[in-house]
Amino acid sequence: MKQRLNLFGAALVVISAAQLAYAADAASVLSLDGAWRLAVDPENVGMGDKWWTAPQPEAKETRVPWIIQDAFPCYYGLAWYWKEFDGPANHFQDGRTLLRFWQVDYKCDVWLNDVAIGSHEGGESPFVFDVTGIVKPGQTNRLAVRVLNPTHERVDGIVLDEIPHRNKALPFRSGSSWNQGGICDSVEVLTVPQAWVEDLYVRPDWKTGEIRVQANIRNAGRVPLQSRLQCSVAPARSGQTLKVTFLEPELQPGDTLVETTLQVDQHRLWELNEPNLYRVTARLCLEDSQPGSGGDVHEQSVRCGFRDFRLEHGYFRLNGKRIYLKCSHTGNCCPIGLEMPHDPDFLRRDLINQKMMRYNTIRFIAGVPKRYQLDLADEIGLMVYAEPYAAWCLANSPQMKERYNESVFGMIKRDRNHPSVTIWGLLNETPDGPVFRHAVSVLPEVRKLDETRLILLNSGDWHRGGSTAGIKIWQPPEHTEPCVTYNSTEAVVQALGITWQPGQLAFHPGRNGEYAVVRWTANTAGSIQLAATFQSIAERATTSVHVLHNGRPLFESLINLEGKGPTCDHTGAFEVRKGDTIDCVCGWGNGNYGADTTALSVQIQDSAGQVWNAEQDFSAKQNPHGPWSYGMLQPSVQPDITTFAVLSHRKLDEHAGSVSNPGSTVWENILSDQHPYRRVPHTADIIQALRTLDGHGTPLFISECGIGSAIDLLRTVRWYEQLGKPEVEDAQLYRSWRDQFLADWQRYRLEEVFARPDDFFRESIARMAGQRLLSVNAVRANPTCIAHSITGTLDQGMTAEGIWTTFRELKPGTTDAIFDVWAPVRWCLFAEPQNVYRGRPVKLEAVLVNEDALRPGSYPVRLQVIGPELTRVFDKTITVTVPEAAPGNEPPMVQQAFAEDVVVDGPPGRYRFIATFEERAVACGEEIQFFVDVLPSEMPPVEQEIVLMSDDQDLATWLTNHGIAHRPYQPGAQTQREVILCSGRPTIDPAVLFPDLAQRMARGSTVVFLTTDTYARGDESTGWLPLQTKGTVTSVPRWLYHADEWCKRHPIFAGLPAGGVMDYGDYRELIPDLVFADIEPAADPVAGAINAAWGYQSGLMVGVYTFGDGRFILNSLRIRDNLGQVPQADRLLRNLLRFAGSDISQPLTELPTDFDAQLKAVGYP
Repeated sequence: MKQRLNLFGAALVVISAAQLAYAADAASVLSLDGAWRLAVDPENVGMGDKWWTAPQPEAKETRVPWIIQDAFPCYYGLAWYWKEFDGPANHFQDGRTLLRFWQVDYKCDVWLNDVAIGSHEGGESPFVFDVTGIVKPGQTNRLAVRVLNPTHERVDGIVLDEIPHRNKALPFRSGSSWNQGGICDSVEVLTVPQAWVEDLYVRPDWKTGEIRVQANIRNAGRVPLQSRLQCSVAPARSGQTLKVTFLEPELQPGDTLVETTLQVDQHRLWELNEPNLYRVTARLCLEDSQPGSGGDVHEQSVRCGFRDFRLEHGYFRLNGKRIYLKCSHTGNCCPIGLEMPHDPDFLRRDLINQKMMRYNTIRFIAGVPKRYQLDLADEIGLMVYAEPYAAWCLANSPQMKERYNESVFGMIKRDRNHPSVTIWGLLNETPDGPVFRHAVSVLPEVRKLDETRLILLNSGDWHRGGSTAGIKIWQPPEHTEPCVTYNSTEAVVQALGITWQPGQLAFHPGRNGEYAVVRWTANTAGSIQLAATFQSIAERATTSVHVLHNGRPLFESLINLEGKGPTCDHTGAFEVRKGDTIDCVCGWGNGNYGADTTALSVQIQDSAGQVWNAEQDFSAKQNPHGPWSYGMLQPSVQPDITTFAVLSHRKLDEHAGSVSNPGSTVWENILSDQHPYRRVPHTADIIQALRTLDGHGTPLFISECGIGSAIDLLRTVRWYEQLGKPEVEDAQLYRSWRDQFLADWQRYRLEEVFARPDDFFRESIARMAGQRLLSVNAVRANPTCIAHSITGTLDQGMTAEGIWTTFRELKPGTTDAIFDVWAPVRWCLFAEPQNVYRGRPVKLEAVLVNEDALRPGSYPVRLQVIGPELTRVFDKTITVTVPEAAPGNEPPMVQQAFAEDVVVDGPPGRYRFIATFEERAVACGEEIQFFVDVLPSEMPPVEQEIVLMSDDQDLATWLTNHGIAHRPYQPGAQTQREVILCSGRPTIDPAVLFPDLAQRMARGSTVVFLTTDTYARGDESTGWLPLQTKGTVTSVPRWLYHADEWCKRHPIFAGLPAGGVMDYGDYRELIPDLVFADIEPAADPVAGAINAAWGYQSGLMVGVYTFGDGRFILNSLRIRDNLGQVPQADRLLRNLLRFAGSDISQPLTELPTDFDAQLKAVGYP
């Protein structure tokens, strides 16, 4: 091969005008986008009946690119497409005609003019067929495509879980991806010469200005060809050629890889604020292929940029400068088209909005970006962290490695020229097992395709035993579940919507219906006593729970299903022989997988007094461990212990890393990647946990974390109606949730709280802005954290996790909040407690974030606390010093500037802690608020005597200390109306207690149920309530996806903010995990919670019910736990007692004659 290099400034290449005109006229790309015909094939008869020969009569018109489910909602499986087109002429000598598909999801078989031309498997990668000799130039051609959109039924050897499919789910569940499929990108017919530039890959060197060029040239002939290859580079904007290289490769039949270099003098870097782009063009001319023409010509060009991105010396660095990675993740979810926008501008807006809000990166989670999105990211200076379908939820199978490679390598080959793509992600939230270990092993192959990018192995580092520090886990090697988990810390751990108490054991069934098992094996014969408690610790686990003796059922119940509550217990005594097994088992319950973590407390004691406790005896190192085993059972209608298998402990090299820097072929242990989802609302301990979360000796990347809002169900449904798409599958689901909300609007009498139904959603969405600010503020104050990716970019997966909505409407206030938290100079301020009594101290802290934006030196900063009516309780000026940077010693990006306890003795109301640079610096985050209440002695008095039905001595002491008269409850005759306060589990026989309480209520007394554990009856959480429709005490989501709480203006909320969505600033400690669901409508619904963020769910938190001439009040707010600590808790209890005693002076009424019948009607003996 000959090579000549010309510096274009001194040389001129002359090509005849006739040659240029001919080449331009001959070359063509014919788009087949537009109208196609589409039919479904649910019985898989199309192949046998030769459907490729003609469209089926029932075929509908659709368009390409688009999805099957628009024309056929709720259909998944096989479908057939047909398209007729006029075949293009090919004027090249021995030229080739190619058929290119940019994306078909998932498998396709293709026929052209009744000739089978090939198949392709893979949901995102482009592929090409050579249809020379099959296509008919100048005539009508018929293209038929059989597309498999896989389900759980095996077709062509393929099922959904075993292919790269991200988190697609059948049946769909909120938080997953729809299982859409079809021809999802353009289809084109290309005419090319006998040899053409099949692929062009360029690697700019950011330090030298050199561009290494690789051109893969494909010769479809049978003999070698002589050619001339011209490679040139120009700025993408101006197009003025800077350098040209000439080569004369001999092209053997098949592929020839040609390499050369282009040197750009005074090259300009691709930067976030100045994304300079260059265009490299490869022009191939075949010698003497067309007499008189000078040769057939084929040209290919790509854009590129000079940049380097790596993790080095503790920070991410772009072109050598450290940056704080500011990111969020998108699934590219869209209304109507699911992962395809009905309006292409939707996916552009996502990137433009990101850039506008000061993000510098966008993560495409488990799905490659659209091609035009990468073009835009290149142009606006937004970095891309890209993952393919195979990155998430891929099951092991004999074809796993091949399918994984196709998905990952296809992404890299398609997108490796884009300078905006700075990170390849190989996995998301994947535990150690065959898929993970294969991903580890492909690094050398990835480096053969691209040596220039940083690679992250596994977002969340789940291969290290889970996504949550402190949680030990037993699970099978190939899946995350079924599993047995244990909180090994001394603190509450909250993550992924699950709350583990210290030392708590829990288990979760498997995705295919496998049971999770904790087994005890008797080592001697004798009598034993068993006590087991099962409890939902997810938002709303819906599981079946079992206790088996040698496989024989001793106990069966449900969690949060069929009227059962979140907790159930079993006790028993029986004989065992040596080798007998006691199995505590957790199953699906309702047949739906996910969010089913169920805690287990089990203790066994023998006649000699020896005790075995599953929580205290737990081992994370051995399985079995003593008499305990952690295992699983295969799916079946009832647990079958003959299928018991011990869960394996997957040991992982502690030194195995998860980062590969550009040019490296090893995984480096230089970053901790975590997803620390926490309970919402964030209380002081959670904020502190986010501030102090560490990377165990390495820098920390919080690559998922966030707080969402509600979906505006009313507005969202109207959008579908306005666009004429009310019956697409996602619209149907939104409409079903809207209808449930409108039913709740009537049930809870929400017109007494909001002016119109829309206002509930407006207030929920507006509240999210402050919560986003609070959460990211804490993360940014963490000196260990060098990068943060917020969940999520938009409302995706039919949830409300986004910064904007699924219809790309900005959520009010959130744009400002995100713009604030990503400021390069900002204050992270803290004031705790957030709610405090007058005269007590508040700890004030000011943390400065400086992304190398401030010059070295000393800066005066004024700190103030301003209260109602400009009350000034604190005013101090401090000096903050920004140190000089030295080689090898960079100043911290985060520094503590101030911390002091300040006594706030001012009028009640909201106070502002303010930090202000007085000169030479401009910062965001200059204010945080807290609330001061009056002293307990100044709160409204409770004047009537309280009857206390509780063994809670601390509660009795609180009443006494606050001057509230009380006496203990005693069953029997009453002489006047009473206010009866019930708290905790009763020590009196419930069969005696509750009929007596009912009698007192019927005669005019009021009972206040302060806690939710008082009226449990066996495993029925509300079994002793005097209601016919008792409902359940159940949990609602309390993490990224969370319920929104409302309260009306009511005497129970006197002196507190009320009449709308509850402000977390006032109520964060009191917001409960539990609500009363499916319960008889209250006479006076006072407060409740609605989860419209993740599916739909609702319940009451405070409700007043009448019973005879009296009443009872149900409460799930966390009042009892916060008495004496949070002013709002004290005020609420006082209000409850004052309201309950408002008619205590009225005389007793007589019992009705049918009172015994009333008792029977509510299930009392």
